[in-house]
Amino acid sequence: MTSEPSTRSLPTGRVSGLLYIRDSVGQVRKHRHNVCGDHHLCHRSFEETYFILCDGIGSGVRANIAATMCAHRLMHLLTHGIPLSRASEMVVSMMHRARTEVGIPFAAFNVAHILNNGQYTVVSYESPAPVLVCRGAAESLSQSFLTRGHEVVAESGGHLRHGEALVLMTDGVTQAGLGRVKGTGWGEERVVAEITATLKRGVRPDQLPEKILEQARLLSGGSHGDDTTMAVLSCRQAKVLNLLTGPPRIKGADREFVERFMTQEGRKVVCGSTTADIVARVTGQPLKVLELSTSFASPPTYQIPGVDLVTEGAVTLNQIYNILEEDLEDYQGGSCVGEICRMMKSADMIRLFVGGARNLGNQGLEFKQLGVLPRSLIVHLLIEKLRKMGKVVVQEEG
Repeated sequence: MTSEPSTRSLPTGRVSGLLYIRDSVGQVRKHRHNVCGDHHLCHRSFEETYFILCDGIGSGVRANIAATMCAHRLMHLLTHGIPLSRASEMVVSMMHRARTEVGIPFAAFNVAHILNNGQYTVVSYESPAPVLVCRGAAESLSQSFLTRGHEVVAESGGHLRHGEALVLMTDGVTQAGLGRVKGTGWGEERVVAEITATLKRGVRPDQLPEKILEQARLLSGGSHGDDTTMAVLSCRQAKVLNLLTGPPRIKGADREFVERFMTQEGRKVVCGSTTADIVARVTGQPLKVLELSTSFASPPTYQIPGVDLVTEGAVTLNQIYNILEEDLEDYQGGSCVGEICRMMKSADMIRLFVGGARNLGNQGLEFKQLGVLPRSLIVHLLIEKLRKMGKVVVQEEG
């Protein structure tokens, strides 16, 4: 009889090599207008981040409609598999028509596409050049000018590293002070110089929008003469959480399912006693009881080398869902429940490995009496809540 191959060397990967893009946006509307003519959208996945900033022509409601339509059309194309070059060409073709045809809304835009390894491309149309923040200073990115859809667009590219950032802005920033300062307003060069000076004063990149927009207001005589938006896309190492719950649908798939979980980068949590037994068997590591349950609110905890936290399944997931949005700063009860909630709140990206095997033990009347939802349903609800909290969540089934 042959023994199963050892998996003791499987990496647990507490630190993630993925990069996360945090967007910090400052936006103010034109003086004496009720709505802003700029609009922005951000979409993240484990693979990439798209950030779109659109500036509708004119001001007020008409500009807002133009910017919103442009942003959503671009995002729809990009998130449905259309490459950035083709998506921008399709939208720019519409803008070309808007120059001569009545009734077609016109908007300028900047679109940033950033992969999870930091590689980025920015396409700019009728907008200020993107700015790179690196080593405490700012510089305008060099651009290549191309003809797409009978219009000229600019393209920048490069590689973001941990601690660096991209800055996108509308011309409400670069044209601040128009008529009050020399030239056509503040200007791109002086904006870049001001960003560098602000950083030198100890301001964090995510605080730049507030500081730069305030300076733009002062240059314009105390009120904004145009809709004004600045977005800072800061790059940092992603905080990744992997959670495994439930045996796979097919028993013979135990090894593949566990190995897929164990080789992921980031912190690891196992929810489910049967699941924990499977993980221990596949990895060849001992399963140790740390704390038995003393009440319904305190599920038992176990230990498996290479896993950050091991506890019960459906009951724990239900309790996590119930208190996830609560303030847990002074929360002492439920030990592992509170700890997993804190992990989820601090994570940027969460992978849920969900086994498809049915757990008949969770179908009893006592579970229904206590309001404990089955794993398949509570995982679905938990994903919805996490996404509303801004987390990037992916479910992998076994």
